[in-house]
Amino acid sequence: MMFSTLARRSLLQNGRQQLVNNSRRTAASGPPIPASALRQWYNTFGKSNITYVSFVVVGMLVVETVYGVTTDFVWNTVNQGKTFETVDWTKFVVEDDDDDDDDNSS
Repeated sequence: MMFSTLARRSLLQNGRQQLVNNSRRTAASGPPIPASALRQWYNTFGKSNITYVSFVVVGMLVVETVYGVTTDFVWNTVNQGKTFETVDWTKFVVEDDDDDDDDNSS
C-alpha cells in the first residue's frame, strides 16, 4: 500500500515536471506569426488609436456579415419547404363554392 502511494506520487511529480518543461520550451520558441508581419500590422493599424478602433469595428462588421449570411444559408438549406417563404402555397388553394354567398343574402 505504501509502495503504491509513493509510486503514484512520483509519477505525478514527474508528469508535472514534464508538463512545465514542455510549456517552457514552446513559450521560448516565439510567436507563430513572424515578427516582420506583426511589425507591418502594427505600423499599419496599431500605431494610432483611431486606426486600431477602426480596424476592430470594420473587422466586427465583416465577420458579422459573413457569419449572418452563412448561418442564413445553412438555415434555409436545412429548412427548405418548411418556412413561410419556401412553402408551395398552390397546394392549399381551396375552390370556393358559391353556397357561402347565398347564405349572406337572407
